[in-house]
Amino acid sequence: MKDTITPLPDFFIIFCLLIIVLFSLKKADRLVCILLTIGLNSYGLLFNLETHDLTHRLIIFILLLFFLALYQSFWLNLSIMVVTMVEFYILLKFHYDNFSHYYNQSDITIFFLVITFFSIVAIVQKLYFQNKLKRLEEEANTKEKELFSKEGYLKLFFKYAKDSIAVFDLDNRVIEVNPAFEELYGWAREECIGKKICMVPFEDLNKANERIKRMYDGESFHLLETKDMKKDGTIFDAEITLSPIFDSKGKIIATSVITRDISYKKEAEQIRIHSEKLKVAGEIAAGVAHEIRNPLTVISGFVQMMNEDQNSPYTYYTNLIDSEIDRINLIISEFLVLSKPSSIRAVDFNIDLVLSDIVTLYKPELQTKNITLSVQRITEGLIVSGNPNQIKQVFINLIKNASEAIQRDGEITVTIDKTNDHFCSISIKDTGQGMKKEVVEHIFEPFYTTKPDGTGLGMMIIEKIIKEHHGHIDIDSSFGKGTEIKFYLPLHKEN
Repeated sequence: MKDTITPLPDFFIIFCLLIIVLFSLKKADRLVCILLTIGLNSYGLLFNLETHDLTHRLIIFILLLFFLALYQSFWLNLSIMVVTMVEFYILLKFHYDNFSHYYNQSDITIFFLVITFFSIVAIVQKLYFQNKLKRLEEEANTKEKELFSKEGYLKLFFKYAKDSIAVFDLDNRVIEVNPAFEELYGWAREECIGKKICMVPFEDLNKANERIKRMYDGESFHLLETKDMKKDGTIFDAEITLSPIFDSKGKIIATSVITRDISYKKEAEQIRIHSEKLKVAGEIAAGVAHEIRNPLTVISGFVQMMNEDQNSPYTYYTNLIDSEIDRINLIISEFLVLSKPSSIRAVDFNIDLVLSDIVTLYKPELQTKNITLSVQRITEGLIVSGNPNQIKQVFINLIKNASEAIQRDGEITVTIDKTNDHFCSISIKDTGQGMKKEVVEHIFEPFYTTKPDGTGLGMMIIEKIIKEHHGHIDIDSSFGKGTEIKFYLPLHKEN
């Protein structure tokens, strides 16, 4: 017998190429496994026929069993064990005479036991690792499902949350935002990711930076009411929650900002307070109206006696006083219905005539303070539909406020013009001390006043009268530069 392996070059080359092609195509893994098993088993069988070295035979069979164990297939290992035993039996039966010259019965028994042992070990190993891997796979699938489930819930929450949510890195750059953030602030997700954006008014930047520093120290802010700024510069009332985000080691890696627009809440609160103040104003008016009307009745009686003398040089002034008494009575009536809408008996009147009466009334008083009252009628003869007495009240309150703002040595300019076919504008501009921003913001609130002896009802009544005439009012004032108040009234159709 030869001690070398019979060469099978053509078969070996074709077999290897077939395996390589199938493996590279990543197809028919089971076919590759079967071909490799057949090839190795055939090689082992030929090797055993050619060699008489028991050690070499053992190595071939053990390598084959080890290779098959890698596939973790119970049936494959069992099948190859049976095949190996059959082959071993055939070798002993048909080639026993050849083997008997080199090995005795004891060597063959040991060889059989070793092969059986390694076969059983391979099968047991496969069963053990299969169960182990199955449990690990089940645990991994469970954790993966839990992770995907939690991640899915978080993504859904982040996407459909009604409150704005934004996540920032430690350099204050945007990491992620939700659709509510885009809707509230006006920033598209694509244009703010990875960038620093300004979300607070410029005057509040120092406070915002201070809060960020405190967040980096681990502090949180819950439902903090502040002012935020949209992309277009619009300022709105916001309720924000600021929180640091920690990693598994407790280190801050990012920050989150949850924002809720509470402008509607603030407006509702202001309306409620305004309503309560109106209610108080109505209650106060009801209490004092009787006391005011008593002396007015006496004054009105004496003025009417004076008006009986038609040749008196003061007839014009007494008539004017009488009309003002009537207006005071109307004002008291307004106080009585201050907290509810009042109906207007609309008449058509010339706005120039109403203004002329007010100028005549106030000029003497203003001259004593060296205040010039001038009227500019850019468009004359404008007819307004409404209540002339109420419009007189608007003129008187505004001119009185302008004169008190000037105190002495100044100018008040009243300008009447036609803005379009539907409205006329009346501007009252003074050279007084002007108003601060916070005063302008609260000027129409009841009982809000900066005067020591003011009631805080004048501007509120003015706004109410103009709104009831379907007009509107604007205020342009800067502290130290004077004030211009412009209100608009609807024109009569025949204008």
